[in-house]
Amino acid sequence: MKTMKKIATVILLSMFTFVVAAQKPSTAPTGKSDPVMPIYLVDGVETPYAKVVKINTALIASMDVYKGPDAIAKFGAKYKHGIVLVKLKKPTKK
Repeated sequence: MKTMKKIATVILLSMFTFVVAAQKPSTAPTGKSDPVMPIYLVDGVETPYAKVVKINTALIASMDVYKGPDAIAKFGAKYKHGIVLVKLKKPTKK
């Protein structure tokens, strides 16, 4: 019985390790250099992924994601891998 528990534990740990490794990219996507990455527009300006991830989330007003046929229909074939529209909050006047 102990052998069965050990085998089951090893199998579960192996599966868990595989799932975690599969979910985590080996390298961070770079945006423009990766042809299957979506295009990021921050306030209407095409922005590399590396800069988008550095935006302070408190400054983001909204994010909209379009992918596949929806992206192509709304924005054109250039966006066939998707588009992420990021709108930043307007600075407040004091």
